[in-house]
Amino acid sequence: MSAREKIAYLRGLIEGQNMNENPAATKFHEALLGALDSIAAELDDISESQDDIRDYVEDLEDEIMELHEKLDPDIEDTCGCGCEEDVFDDDDEEEYQATTCPGCGKDFFYQPDAYDDDEDLLCPHCGEPFKQ
Repeated sequence: MSAREKIAYLRGLIEGQNMNENPAATKFHEALLGALDSIAAELDDISESQDDIRDYVEDLEDEIMELHEKLDPDIEDTCGCGCEEDVFDDDDEEEYQATTCPGCGKDFFYQPDAYDDDEDLLCPHCGEPFKQ
C-alpha cells in the first residue's frame, strides 16, 4: 500500500468517527492529514528525482562505454564469460608508498622505485631531505 493510499485510509477512519461535535479534534485531524499529504507529495517528488538520476547515470554509463570502444576497440573489458569482470592488469600502475616527514611531520606519497636505496627523500612540504 502506498503512502497516499494509507493516508486515504486514515482519512476514511477519521471521517467515519463523526467527530464533528469536537471542533478541536477535527482541526487536529485535518492538520495531521494535511501534513501527511505534504510528506507524501515530497516523497513522490524524491522518487521521481531518483528515477531521473538513475536514467541519467545509465545514459552516462552507456556513453562512456561507447567512447571507450571508440578510443581502443581492441581492449577486452571482460574475461569473456559474460560476468563483466575487469581483467586489466594492475602491473602497469605505479606503486606509491606513504611516509611522514620527520622535520615537519606532514604525510606525503612517493614512488619507492624512483629512488636508490642510499638516496634521500625530499619533503614536498618543507623541502628537507631525509632517509626513508
